[in-house]
Amino acid sequence: MTNLYATTSWWRKGLLFTLSISAALTIVLPVQEQAHANAVQSQSSISVPNQRSAVKQAVENGANLPHIPGIIAVELKNGQRQAYAAGESSVHDSQIIKVENAFRIGSITKTFTAVVLLQLASENKLSLDDSVEKWLPGVVQGNGYDGNQMTIRQLLNHTSGVANHTDLAFINKYAQNRYQSFTPQKLVQEGLKHAPYFAPGTGWKYSNTNYVLAGLVIEKVTGETYGDQVQQRILTPLQLTRTYVPNQTSYIPWSHARGYMYQAGQFHDVTEINPSFTFAAGDMISTADNLNTFFQALLSGKLLNRSQMEEMFTVVDTGYGINYGLGIMEQMLPNGQSLWGHGGSIDGWASYVGGKKGGNHVIATNMNVLSFENVENPTITIIETAFAEY
Repeated sequence: MTNLYATTSWWRKGLLFTLSISAALTIVLPVQEQAHANAVQSQSSISVPNQRSAVKQAVENGANLPHIPGIIAVELKNGQRQAYAAGESSVHDSQIIKVENAFRIGSITKTFTAVVLLQLASENKLSLDDSVEKWLPGVVQGNGYDGNQMTIRQLLNHTSGVANHTDLAFINKYAQNRYQSFTPQKLVQEGLKHAPYFAPGTGWKYSNTNYVLAGLVIEKVTGETYGDQVQQRILTPLQLTRTYVPNQTSYIPWSHARGYMYQAGQFHDVTEINPSFTFAAGDMISTADNLNTFFQALLSGKLLNRSQMEEMFTVVDTGYGINYGLGIMEQMLPNGQSLWGHGGSIDGWASYVGGKKGGNHVIATNMNVLSFENVENPTITIIETAFAEY
């Protein structure tokens, strides 16, 4: 049995990077009265095996932390579902958070976007080695940029050198009105205001602008919105009926908790936002069960053919303890096995979904809070525990 408490620091550092890398914005809003009761309950669709009781405990421990209203975690292993919910849906009362709740998935959206492009490549509608200029002529030019020199593949694995549009200046502008709308073209312009991080293919740097451009490529190739393509190619075939691309819609259409930013010991409600500032990099909404269904299909080869699977899982070293493929991250578990997934952080929510190749074991987690402060992130322990060898 793996000693969870003797976990090497590089694993935790890498996973923490995975979970925080896609964080979007910090918004200061009117403070909500804190009524986090620390009352913890759990929900499970089956009897939890003794060796998985530690997952339940990890969820409960996390929900007892003062900076976390609630946590949900759903694990699917060899066809058996274990679901946990602990903590509250709102800091105003003690209503228990539900595993069925929908939430904003942030940068997990990138995996959906990458799958669409890989499917298009398998249909010979584009090549991953096509230049960005071929599909978006004149869009990535000037200020040191040349779209002729960067490829679609480099957008997907963050080796293009394109600067991230969600920098501090953009954050401050967005914070003035979280309901304002942005076109993807405007987001690209915001990114290109900054000099390239490096010449294409010579480094690695996470940038949301890469996936805004990827979404625009999808729309140019297909003549349809990126959201329509996600719906047709992934959501409808997998019957993900509680997952969608909201475009500029600010509300979450299904049952959901309130989403918070945690700053200076206070909760700020940011449940309703216009997610257009992320576009194909992070605007989607889903549930833990839907995310598990998606990743189980992906990791078992049901969405991509063998050639495209090889492309997606060809990784580059990020230098942060993880490897990055095409819209997917590889994190080495303490027991030496690879965990393939993606984190997603956006105002009000912090999520993760991942599993082992083959899709026999996947897990999705969500907290209805996002914080950039130096506070404990229980998601790490939950994932460690779920994939420990007993």
